[in-house]
Amino acid sequence: KELSDKRPDLLVAHAYTRYLGDLSGGQILKKIAQRAMNLQSTKGLAFYEFNQIGDEQAFKNNYKVALDALPVTPEGAEQIVAEANVAFSLNMKVFQELETSFLKIAIRIVVNYFNGLGRFFNVSPSSAS
Repeated sequence: KELSDKRPDLLVAHAYTRYLGDLSGGQILKKIAQRAMNLQSTKGLAFYEFNQIGDEQAFKNNYKVALDALPVTPEGAEQIVAEANVAFSLNMKVFQELETSFLKIAIRIVVNYFNGLGRFFNVSPSSAS
């Protein structure tokens, strides 16, 4: 709520995490969660279901085009990347509680997707810290 009131521009980072991250690396996290919680079906994993999106690759491409079109200053881009790192960390805390051996693999995959956000805004990961 505080972020939406004070810095709504930073919500782009959370949307990026949710849609591009969860559509990509999140599908691996879904499988990890399913195994870790011993779920026999996908019930309980609706967070990772994107039934409204017919063509995931087309959605990702269109989403990236929309991100590229945002009127963002270099400073704003750095702040968005930093906020994406916060969003990513919050999501990872959920999986740390699952204590699964697959976590390191999943983190590497998801981090690669988040590094892509910096490239969209021409920001290196080290400059966003």
